Parts: sequence; C-alpha cells; structure tokens
Amino acid sequence: MGVMLHKKRIWLWALPVLLLLAGCAVTSTSGNKMLRSNAFEKQMQKPGVILLDVRTSEEYAAGHLPNAVLCDFNDGAFLQALPTLDSNKTYLLYCRSAKRSDKAASMMKAAGFKHVLQLQNGIQGWKGAVVQ
Repeated sequence: MGVMLHKKRIWLWALPVLLLLAGCAVTSTSGNKMLRSNAFEKQMQKPGVILLDVRTSEEYAAGHLPNAVLCDFNDGAFLQALPTLDSNKTYLLYCRSAKRSDKAASMMKAAGFKHVLQLQNGIQGWKGAVVQ
C-alpha cells in the first residue's frame, strides 16, 4: 500500500509539470520546434537571440514583432542570407501562419543550425505587441 501511495504522489507532482511543458512547445510535421506566443515572447527576451520575420516586405510594413529583422522567404532574401548567418546563435522565426517559417527552419536545420524555434501559428497566433 505504501508503494502505491508513493507512486500516486509522484504522478500528482509530475503530471502538472508535464502538462506545462507540453503546452509550451510542439513539433511541426517537418520536425521543427514551434513555441506558443507566451513561450516565444520569453525567448525573445534572451540576450543574443535573433528574430527573423520571413514574410514579405508588405506584410512586415503592416505590422511586425518588436526587433524583428525582415528576411523575405518568398523573394529569395532568406536563401541569400542563410550562408551569412551564425549557426551557433539562436534564431526565432515567424511568418503569417508558420508555413514559410517551417520551410525556413528546415533549411536552417539542414545547414547545421541547432537553435531554431518558430512561432506556432505565425503572427496570427501572436498575443503580444506589434510594431507598425
């Protein structure tokens, strides 16, 4: 009976922690890590993190995340910039719906980048401030 009670206590402690961790990050169908808005915003606060907006210049002008650098995936700017990026840094990517950012994250992963995170549901899922 004591062993059962001990196991029950462990699960009562571990279950909320597991649920909390599961709620912060998911993996895209391509195998790339995606963060919900609040977790993404926390990552943005870390020093040295680079925030890349892979949308078009028109989308960027309509509103973007604070301190985001435009690197348009569609016009080739992202592909051109990729060899110049430091693969040891942490990159946060987003687009409108996470489709382009997922493609960009896959390209970065294939190029040897280890620390690439993207915003789940793109800017459509963003709950924080937007700069115009």
